[in-house]
Amino acid sequence: MARFDAQIKTALRLIAKNGQAAKWRVVRDGAPVDASQPWKPSQPATPVEHDVTICFLPITKEMRETIAYLRGTEVTTGSVMGYMGAVDFEPSSKDVVIRDGVEMRIENIDVLSPNGQAILYTAVFKG
Repeated sequence: MARFDAQIKTALRLIAKNGQAAKWRVVRDGAPVDASQPWKPSQPATPVEHDVTICFLPITKEMRETIAYLRGTEVTTGSVMGYMGAVDFEPSSKDVVIRDGVEMRIENIDVLSPNGQAILYTAVFKG
């Protein structure tokens, strides 16, 4: 049993109660086109989709200022953010979320992971 299991269960329960079903498409780079030139862009690997529940929220002025403060000098340009509980894959800003059939690109993603145990992901979507 890990130290933050109760917090993970709480996050998952609240997000399931207040969130929306979505697809998380994991996009990773595949092998380079030419093995002798690994710095050149590679063919994308086949994307893998995961069923997730995300609590989507509009980004208000106050939330935008809070995100900018927490992230340093980075200014958030998205209009929607989402909370997602712990998952069995590694989310990345290269990934895509499909909500109601619409692809949403990720501007940035942060993880709350005290002691290395992921509890909550916060994603800001490009808008």
